Amino acid sequence: MSGRDLDETDKRILKVLHEDGRATYNEIGERLDITGNTVRRRMDEMREKGIIRKFTVLTDPAELGYLTVAFGLSVEAGRTDEIADELAEHECVFKLWVLSGTHNVIFDARFCDNEQFQNFVHDTLHNIEGVSSYESSIMTRSVADEGSVVLSERDESLEIAPPEEE
Repeated sequence: MSGRDLDETDKRILKVLHEDGRATYNEIGERLDITGNTVRRRMDEMREKGIIRKFTVLTDPAELGYLTVAFGLSVEAGRTDEIADELAEHECVFKLWVLSGTHNVIFDARFCDNEQFQNFVHDTLHNIEGVSSYESSIMTRSVADEGSVVLSERDESLEIAPPEEE
């Protein structure tokens, strides 16, 4: 099941979850006019196929006192995956992508303070064999960071009943 294999009901379930990740199977079912058991079964299938990877809370690192830094690395040919895997193991790395272009690896890391940031650069980045160069930029403001694809933005046909007023 890839994104192209999702039917309208699966897409509608994902839309409701995106709006309210705490909605129960029955609440989702009520909004979509299907049973809670159907919602559960479909969500289980989407988890098995990797479409839904996990449920989590999206926090604001700046509000929690963290320094967010974006890194772009240029690495030696043939070392990209190895270096990306090594960096992904660090507790301060939250998002990491392997890409084409000037930088082979881009990642977002969170630090308690400047000292932790500097220690990471000197003790980790400078000691990874195969990193040719890197750039780092400290985040000054987050404009968009939802971390998920919203299917309904592209598909106007996904009509969903609004949640009932309490």
